[in-house]
Amino acid sequence: MDRKPPAFDPTATWQDFVKRWEQEVNEWSGKLTETEQFGSIMGQATKVQILAQKSFNEHMEKVLRSLNLPTREQVDALGSRLADIEAQIEALRLALSAAAPTDTARPKPPRTRKPTA
Repeated sequence: MDRKPPAFDPTATWQDFVKRWEQEVNEWSGKLTETEQFGSIMGQATKVQILAQKSFNEHMEKVLRSLNLPTREQVDALGSRLADIEAQIEALRLALSAAAPTDTARPKPPRTRKPTA
């Protein structure tokens, strides 16, 4: 019998490569994250990130204040106050529309002219 060699399947080769790569990365990262040193380093990195963010926010607040621009907190407070004012206006509008007479048609002028005979 004549046997043909199996056809080259690039998709299967790629899937096999990705599968092996994922397994190796998972093993390597598992070994790395199990150590006490890794936890310590990640804790320090988190502290540094928080301090850098705090410093950046303080610096931006100073820059905005020097340019006479509002900060995010001030804009948020202004938006909240504006929403309260809009709610009060809507409540007043509803109260006025409920108190208004239902017949809003203009009164007709009196008919004083007499028809010619």
